[in-house]
Amino acid sequence: MADSGRISLEDLKTKMKGGAGIEELTKELDWKDFEGLVAEVFSANGFRTFRNFRFSSKKRRYEVDVIALERPRAVVVDCKHWGIRVGKNSALRAAALAHLNRTVELSGKLQEFPAMNVQDWGEVTAIPMLVTLYQERISENAGVLVVPLFKLNTFVDELRNGFFESLKVKVMTMYSWYGGGQG
Repeated sequence: MADSGRISLEDLKTKMKGGAGIEELTKELDWKDFEGLVAEVFSANGFRTFRNFRFSSKKRRYEVDVIALERPRAVVVDCKHWGIRVGKNSALRAAALAHLNRTVELSGKLQEFPAMNVQDWGEVTAIPMLVTLYQERISENAGVLVVPLFKLNTFVDELRNGFFESLKVKVMTMYSWYGGGQG
């Protein structure tokens, strides 16, 4: 067990191999391990991932829980490890709107982060999403997808088939900036 008394990612993997269900176990994760598990799902599916990515735009600071990159897609994830509570649907809608704003701001700056290595992609499809602990009543709000953790692998499969490509963002390169055409 982790120091917090909650289950660690390693404990989770061991228990799942023993037959325990993911929904039952993930509620025992703390928020940080929940984010780690989301990143691991994307990594296991071949995406390059970045966790707790911080950036500034228009004199504001932002943080994104997980960015998962697979050309030509950037899945921008906000993890919500929320239990059952009153007002959750309106809180999810507000979180989706705030996350859409973060995704738009990040999309305009992707080429500025060399570690992401998207400068030569030409165009990036940014897909904003919330990953939740449980299946929620809403599955999309303002173009932000709301996906429960247990459906994340299915989401990745559908993503590769182009079902969720909604926000196109052009990535400028130095070559295209100086009139050399598409980068």
